[in-house]
Amino acid sequence: MASHLKFTQDVRVFTLNCWGIPIVYASLHRKERFQAIGEHLTKGNYDIVVLEEVWSHGDFKRLVEQTKDALPYSYYFHSGFLGAGLCIFTRGEIIDTVIHRYSLNGYAHKVQHGDWFGGKCIGLCVIKLGKLRFNVYATHLHAQYSVENDEYKSHRVTQAFETAQFIRATRQNADVTILAGDLNLEPTQVGYKVIRSHAQLQDAWLASENKMNNHDESGQTCDTVHNTYSAGGTNPVRIDHIMYSCNPNIGIRCMDVQLPLGIVPGHQISYSDHEALLAVLRISNDKTDNVGLQPEEGDAEERMSVLTEASRIIGEGIDNVQRSRYVFGAICVVSVCLLALTVNIEFPWGTQSVAVALRICISAAVAYSFWMAVVESRKEIVSMLAATAGLRVCVNTLQRGSTAGREERDARETTSG
Repeated sequence: MASHLKFTQDVRVFTLNCWGIPIVYASLHRKERFQAIGEHLTKGNYDIVVLEEVWSHGDFKRLVEQTKDALPYSYYFHSGFLGAGLCIFTRGEIIDTVIHRYSLNGYAHKVQHGDWFGGKCIGLCVIKLGKLRFNVYATHLHAQYSVENDEYKSHRVTQAFETAQFIRATRQNADVTILAGDLNLEPTQVGYKVIRSHAQLQDAWLASENKMNNHDESGQTCDTVHNTYSAGGTNPVRIDHIMYSCNPNIGIRCMDVQLPLGIVPGHQISYSDHEALLAVLRISNDKTDNVGLQPEEGDAEERMSVLTEASRIIGEGIDNVQRSRYVFGAICVVSVCLLALTVNIEFPWGTQSVAVALRICISAAVAYSFWMAVVESRKEIVSMLAATAGLRVCVNTLQRGSTAGREERDARETTSG
């Protein structure tokens, strides 16, 4: 974008975790809610829409058909066993796409959580909208199922670091960078700080000049008291986010931010178990609007602190995996011993089928515990080691830059003195 061009462009960005698990009773009123979501998108005058948990490709196709006039361009990110559940709808032409699947994403044996089967990733659509080239990133990080015992904390921090690295590596040609989705991260958590500080993104909720929240000024999007599916929640949180940045030649401001959805018209249900988020971004050639987006004095120290804490958390995750390897190894040894003991036992007539079933179960325990102890645990450790190595490089680079900056300032002060 040539800096001498005079322009102002408002872009309305919408994101929603749609809670679209295509299993009976897993996501209540799914068909009715998706119909309502599609109807809302056709009337919302949105420029960019990022949706999460659209697990059924059929639901995506129906949304495409509903919104084809208002949002003629769309893309679905395929990943994992179920698909990533991520899709983007936009007024502007999608000219390129990239997907990065996270190296860590929970555990296959935690079926009740299901994140592993979703193939969590970060997807990028390069969009030509008006005079501008947008890099729009959609993601949905691993959920936090327990505050007291967050067994996925290191996975989520690793995903956050990969998110920041992916954005840093791919946004060079973009006029505007937008990250939207369910990060499963509160603003006080390390993963959120890694994404914001390392990728140097502004949080639309914090930067908005005119919050138009329907309920309060906290921006809570999950477990809110007014949501019909989470009204019993005791800990409402802000985990769905829209973040942005721009290149140095243009300016960007967040004019409004709001939670645009309430109750589905004609039904006494919410659109999802999450609240939607809308940000109105004003892009212009006024570079003074880039407050909070460009590196400032002290940024390096803050980023180093955040990245160092992230490395510590991932290191704790490595220790936990090492301990789990011993547990799975012990289960494997015990199972092998039990299997060996049953080989020569003569079972009474009529109980042979029970004996066969028992041996099958023990054999399955042997196979699974061996796989977890030898293969999956090693893969998990390697992924965490890769993340800590990357974090170390980033911290070292920031340290060298900080040292060089101090030496240059000292030299200027000495010369002026």
